[in-house]
Amino acid sequence: MDLHSKAKRARVFLERGRYSEAAAIYRELVAETHTIEPDYDSWLRGMAEALSCSDRRVEAVYCYLYLQHYDEALALLEPRQAIHRARVLEQRGEQGQAAAIYGQEGKLVLAAVGFEREAEQLRETRPELALERYGDARRAWMQLREDSRMQGRLYEQALVCFNLGACCLRLGDETGNGHLVSAQRLLEEAADSFETQGKRERAFDCYQILLELGRRSGAFENLAEGFINCIRILKEDNLKYYALQYYEDFLREAMQRGELHAAASLYREAADYCRRVGLIYHGYYLKSAADTWLLAARKTLERGGSAEMAENGFLAAVDCFNAVGDYQSVGGAYLALSELEIGERRQERYMRIAARYEGRTESWNAQVQAFPEYLRQPHAYPEIWYMDVVEWEHDGDPAAVCAAVIGETRYPQPVRRRALNVMLSLLEGHGAEAAGLAHIAEALGDMQIYPVLSPLERLFEHPDARVQRGVMRALRFLFFKRAFNVLGRGLVAEDYLVRQGAVEALGRLHFNHAFDPLVRIFRESTDIQVRTTALESLGRIPSLEAGDFLVEVIRQEGDPLRGTAKRLLTSFENRDFFPILRQQYELESEDVRADLAEVLRLVGIHVEA
Repeated sequence: MDLHSKAKRARVFLERGRYSEAAAIYRELVAETHTIEPDYDSWLRGMAEALSCSDRRVEAVYCYLYLQHYDEALALLEPRQAIHRARVLEQRGEQGQAAAIYGQEGKLVLAAVGFEREAEQLRETRPELALERYGDARRAWMQLREDSRMQGRLYEQALVCFNLGACCLRLGDETGNGHLVSAQRLLEEAADSFETQGKRERAFDCYQILLELGRRSGAFENLAEGFINCIRILKEDNLKYYALQYYEDFLREAMQRGELHAAASLYREAADYCRRVGLIYHGYYLKSAADTWLLAARKTLERGGSAEMAENGFLAAVDCFNAVGDYQSVGGAYLALSELEIGERRQERYMRIAARYEGRTESWNAQVQAFPEYLRQPHAYPEIWYMDVVEWEHDGDPAAVCAAVIGETRYPQPVRRRALNVMLSLLEGHGAEAAGLAHIAEALGDMQIYPVLSPLERLFEHPDARVQRGVMRALRFLFFKRAFNVLGRGLVAEDYLVRQGAVEALGRLHFNHAFDPLVRIFRESTDIQVRTTALESLGRIPSLEAGDFLVEVIRQEGDPLRGTAKRLLTSFENRDFFPILRQQYELESEDVRADLAEVLRLVGIHVEA
């Protein structure tokens, strides 16, 4: 029976009062998450009506929440169903009411975040009420700070201190500064711990909050520490455009604060990075570095600084102008150097050099192209100081995660529909047995969003191997570095099918910032199937680092891994790697040269025998 025929049959049952039969057919229909919107919404409205009349009201509530029919959803709820009511109110935008319910139900993070968000909405129109809401939020954050569950959790403690400190300062409470200092110390400790464990993505979160702390406090040192470390990790993960966006934002902050020497050095660093990874913006950053060094040198003189310090700035500008080919500006910088009070002999030398550049008008503008706005990522700075502590409070509860997605229109419709289907499965009781949990795990993976990782990590703790297999199947679609945390556990699980599911997921997770965890798995595993699969995934990452690693495998490993690496190199997508490989060929030992020569010939590069 096709979908339209099913829908007609369900409607007939609904009109005849056969609600359970109608709901069953609609349940099959709403599992078709790629259906066009009018049909899907019509099915959901019919299903909600059938469920309401079948005394399955909570399931109906989430159907209405997806449709954003908030009044219909609220009308179905009884007072004892407080959490569901709070979720609907939150999605309707009534943050304060939702927060009050969350607080009563012991969900202090959700309460604090809700109170703060309502306060933000009221700041302009009702400032007194906004302060009251900030006060409510402060009380919730303070309760969380004393929560015994926070013991030993550096990162979560840091988040609570950060949020408490920021909230206190909005209320004019100077104790907030102390909380922010505590947050800084805890974030630095947590970042060090994460990096030691190889969890750079978690360390990145710490550094993001440090830079936000710097923004709010005005402390350039915190801002710089956050940005510098974020950029370092983004570069190591080969996320080139994210790295440039962070460079751009750090440069804007540095210039606004008058930190000209820091900005000039950053422009030069960004230029060197662009040249190294083959991006076309190095000329722009070099020219900007030169202009900023000139500005820094002149500001030094205006403020009565030493001539030698200004000299260093002008010479740094000369170096950048030379690199970009702007020889007219090189001459101008040397002329400025000749006017400094740095001794007659040096002045005369700079004057002679400046004279050599008179009349030079070479064109250099063709090399200068700024980082375009359309490449900026709109969600480069998520509110992780809220998001991660909310995740901690959810404690891997799939229902809480799905509830937050169902009514959130920022997510694409297929994602919201899949979240609704998982929620319906949970409310139908499928989470009560292992087979149902395995299905729920797979369905969470189908959502393909970061928040489902926490529930999947929790589900992997289930003792039944069927659930663990479902988690491994889910990971196939989760292209996030954090997915490797639970994947690594699956690779060494006792159950053979869990291990095989993990290997299958390993073969699908090839994306740029998967490089590090894949290399770690390849090096640490003793299972040849795992090592081969990790190598296959590495060979599908089109980065220069991945190409270098394949060469390293040829140098250090025997067959079959050596043969696999050769095959992967012959089909390597990044053609910029092959000139580098040609240079490496000349420096290798005889046996490695033979393998590289074969690869080079297969990709059309001639080498002498």
